[in-house]
Amino acid sequence: MAPDPAALLRNKPSKEDVLEYLLPVAEQIQFLFPDMERRLSQAQMDVSAIDHLAESLFRGLSTGGMVGVSLISMGMIFNDPFMLHLSILFTPLTALFGFFTYAKLPSIRAKKRVRELEKELPYALRHVLIEVKAGISVYHALVAVSEGYGEASEEFDRVVRDINSGMSEIEALERAVVRNPSLQFRRALWQIINALKSGSDVSKTLDSLVDAIVKKQILEVRKYGKELNPYTLMYMMAAIILPSLGVTFLMVLSTFTGAGISEGIFYGILVFLVFFQIMFINLIKSKRPAVKA
Repeated sequence: MAPDPAALLRNKPSKEDVLEYLLPVAEQIQFLFPDMERRLSQAQMDVSAIDHLAESLFRGLSTGGMVGVSLISMGMIFNDPFMLHLSILFTPLTALFGFFTYAKLPSIRAKKRVRELEKELPYALRHVLIEVKAGISVYHALVAVSEGYGEASEEFDRVVRDINSGMSEIEALERAVVRNPSLQFRRALWQIINALKSGSDVSKTLDSLVDAIVKKQILEVRKYGKELNPYTLMYMMAAIILPSLGVTFLMVLSTFTGAGISEGIFYGILVFLVFFQIMFINLIKSKRPAVKA
């Protein structure tokens, strides 16, 4: 008796069932990611390290399975044994790549938060400085910057909420230092904490902080400007000179040898140029300093 397709679909294991089977595997490989819990906290991802690793395994296996099925299907449709052999190689490689890519997602999100926070940090601290110089308490100054400064405001808002829940200002700031991935933000908070503990003038500390951060951002912009020169040369070589000279060389070579130039070569060059320009734009974006325009 042939199996009922509808029954098979009903009995198909759900994602939650698969994740439950992957949890023991995630526990075994957790030692490969010793700082996963901290990264998840810094990325504001409300999930445990083991659950995230199990989800990463599921994503990796799903990606590898889709690539494997696609290659096998293409091999069967076109009757190409090479595609079938290729699936044996690319399926586990794609699964591993998908797993490690998703496992590193907290680090990627944390770095993104750092860039967004440090972009607004000097403006938020300058606002706090103005409030404190006007005679307003540090708490009310933090309340004032808890909105309007993007990621920095979210961090200050969490500090304000901790203070409202019963913590002292120093305890709330120390907690923010532990959970935040930005070194620049942590240094700023530590100096404010030290000023509060010692009873010194917080406005002087904030003034020197803002000045130091602005000077650092100016240096980063200048460094970025200098780095653009070799990148521009690399772009001109790979995206303009090499394709132009390459096509000219192929045309001259075909003239002497009598061999024709297939359309596939031109399509290949076009695909390479599109891929290279996308990669180049992403590289320039990643190198751009976290400075508010």
